Amino acid sequence: MRSTSSCAPARRTSSASRSTSRSSRARSAPRCRWPERRPGWECWNNGVLEYWVAWGAPLPILPLFHRSTIPLSQEDARMAQKYVDATASRKVELAIGELGLLSVPPCVAVQYLSKLLAGRFAPASVADLVECEPALAAAILSLAQRLAAGPASQRHAVRLVLDRLDADAVRNVLLQTEVTAGFEIEFAGEQPAWPSRKDLILHSLAVACCARRLATAAEPAVEPNLAYAAGLLHDIGKLALQDIMPKSLATITKEAEATRASLHKIEYRHLGTHHALLGKQLAQRWRLPEPVKLAIWLHHRNASVLADSVPEARLAVLVQAADHLARQANIGLSGSFDEPQPLEALADSVGVAPEVLWQIGEELPVEVRRKSACLGLEIPQATARYCDLIQATAAQLSRTHAQLASQDRSLQTASSFLDFAQEFLRGVRADVAAIDIAEDFAKRWQRFFQTGTVCLYLTAGAHNGVVDAAIVEALGHSRKTVIRAPQEGSLLPKSIAGRFALLEAQDQIDWLLEQLDVEFNSGQARLLPLLSDGQAIGVLAFELNYPNDVSLFAERFERAAVMAGTVLSLALTRESQERWAERFAQADGEARRTEDRGQRAEGSGGVRQPLVEVLPPVEALAEMAAGVAHELNNPLSVIAGRAQLLAQAESDGQKRHVLDVIHESACEAAGVVDDLMSYAEPAPPRPARTPISQIIDESIQLAGHKTGAEPVHAQVHIAPEVKDVQVDSAQVVVALANIIANSIESYADPAGLVKIAAEPQREGLRLQVSDLGCGMEEATVRKATGPFFSAKPAGRKRGMGLAYASRLIRLNRGTLEIESQPQHGTTVTITLPYA
Repeated sequence: MRSTSSCAPARRTSSASRSTSRSSRARSAPRCRWPERRPGWECWNNGVLEYWVAWGAPLPILPLFHRSTIPLSQEDARMAQKYVDATASRKVELAIGELGLLSVPPCVAVQYLSKLLAGRFAPASVADLVECEPALAAAILSLAQRLAAGPASQRHAVRLVLDRLDADAVRNVLLQTEVTAGFEIEFAGEQPAWPSRKDLILHSLAVACCARRLATAAEPAVEPNLAYAAGLLHDIGKLALQDIMPKSLATITKEAEATRASLHKIEYRHLGTHHALLGKQLAQRWRLPEPVKLAIWLHHRNASVLADSVPEARLAVLVQAADHLARQANIGLSGSFDEPQPLEALADSVGVAPEVLWQIGEELPVEVRRKSACLGLEIPQATARYCDLIQATAAQLSRTHAQLASQDRSLQTASSFLDFAQEFLRGVRADVAAIDIAEDFAKRWQRFFQTGTVCLYLTAGAHNGVVDAAIVEALGHSRKTVIRAPQEGSLLPKSIAGRFALLEAQDQIDWLLEQLDVEFNSGQARLLPLLSDGQAIGVLAFELNYPNDVSLFAERFERAAVMAGTVLSLALTRESQERWAERFAQADGEARRTEDRGQRAEGSGGVRQPLVEVLPPVEALAEMAAGVAHELNNPLSVIAGRAQLLAQAESDGQKRHVLDVIHESACEAAGVVDDLMSYAEPAPPRPARTPISQIIDESIQLAGHKTGAEPVHAQVHIAPEVKDVQVDSAQVVVALANIIANSIESYADPAGLVKIAAEPQREGLRLQVSDLGCGMEEATVRKATGPFFSAKPAGRKRGMGLAYASRLIRLNRGTLEIESQPQHGTTVTITLPYA
């Protein structure tokens, strides 16, 4: 270590002496440059103003410190002392404030780097190491506080927080930890490490082990893990001083040894602060547990006096006693050379018998030797081994970086494909025809995959050998057309009929090219199917401009084709449902024209005319509904089920949302089919004698639940002579509830009045439901009981309420008539058979 006498003198000297001084500095600090002296690092000692001057190190690790002396007068000395008190301590505090993490010796770094390189890293694998090294323990406990790892009352226990911390977070802390003299191999022998970092670590570990034993034996007891953490971290301020000003700490330690004084007192004399205060500053910045911070701060004060009034100071008393016992046991080196307190005084302060303290002191060296084995403090050539591990770590990080770069490229590709999918799906709406969706997809396909001419034809929508097709030419111009299936062969090659494959078109699209007036390079043409649940919905034929790159696009081709197939399948299913609805409506109209239920009474303008509902033949409805179930139910169930399974397995939120939309749309389409089946083939009625009052009450309650208008504003009148009816009460309640719900919805305000009257007649009981709502025109009344008819605008319900009501009333041998006039309300008259 450089002595004080070898430092550059401040006064002017002879040229010979200056030359000698320069030569001495050159030998002792090669490649170093002396900066200007900085005010503020002055300390007063024996009438001499000491300038502590930072000089550059061979590598930018930490500044070291020289001092030179200038004799001063007493007046100047007092002024200098005042200046030191005002600035020196603050400068040290600022330097400590800029310290990121405490450093560790190379031997410790070797231990955790070996674990990091061993394979899959688990935080528990470094628990023994972190629990014995104060710098690592402080870093991990600080991380646990920032991430709120585990209950706040347990964040002082290293092993517990390591179990709750993420492996990546712990790995990052270990790799960010600086290593003392890690790269100064050439000058390692000149490093002024006294006390050595090894001695400081052993002392801290000894204090930690002793504090845990004292916490168990003391009265009242202290939580042992908390006492261990406080003991291990009590000297972090001293470790920080060694990191930022190692030569200064070495000089101060020598003075403490020479004067047989406590290190913190010499620190305070020269720096205006000491390691306990600096440790408190670090504990506060790193958000260490409050009791630990208090113990760090008070372990050099008379904490036993405070313990009576401040119970939290009891932990500091234990740490102070443990510090003295560790020094008496000569484990490591603390840097203090004052006499430790006698056992009797220590026993009295912690409330433990002297014999117990003596036994703890006797057993302490063995315990510390056992626990410190994991630190590797005695391994030879630790710095060289550390450098080898750094090289291996760098190689591993390079491989990891290459893997991450590859994954990043894959994610960018997936992101661009997701944008393509989002833009396509954003244009898919319920009112867009399947061929329009196909045309939009073909345009986006050409733009995204940079292909030539594209032709997409829908095999699932074939009618009499004719299919819809969309063509996008090379310049992006698109049009829709129809094409005829080939006279020989099939619209779909067998090899792609039920599975995804990318085929070279060759002569398989000659029939198609004959019908298209476009330029199409059949040599570069490819075919692929648009599949939904293993069935081809359409075929995509396109020119592949870069045939050599087909393997790069194969996966994205398949994903895009499956997406388009699913969407087009839903669109074609909706169009098929609309055709079925048109057939139902046509059958209903024909039945009305062929079955005459009597002449309506003549009336003039403003007089309501009863219109008697006539239902289409049930046999025709059942036959058509069976066809619908066969054609639609199975594929819709498969689409909904597959979409739900894919959504559950998908981690990407946007893709999961798309799959959820597909699932919901398929379920909605399946619900339409269920409505058709329920209308055409309802359950056979089970008639029983039922009071009409019971039917009305249950219907009002059900209607209120359906419309959300609870309570329903209903006015009920039942004639005294009304008899019970012979009906399936459940079916009639549903029918009557649908009628009441329609009356409620005819008002702008759901609190509108609904009148219900029951009167006896010769042919059966007559039940009337009247409202003063918006009413209906005559043409609307004629269609009101037809399935899927609604006069409401887009976004309406399915229009099955009155259709169900009419169907169920007729099944129970009743009739239903509707009278209505716009802006004057509606009256529905029902007849039910007597019991």
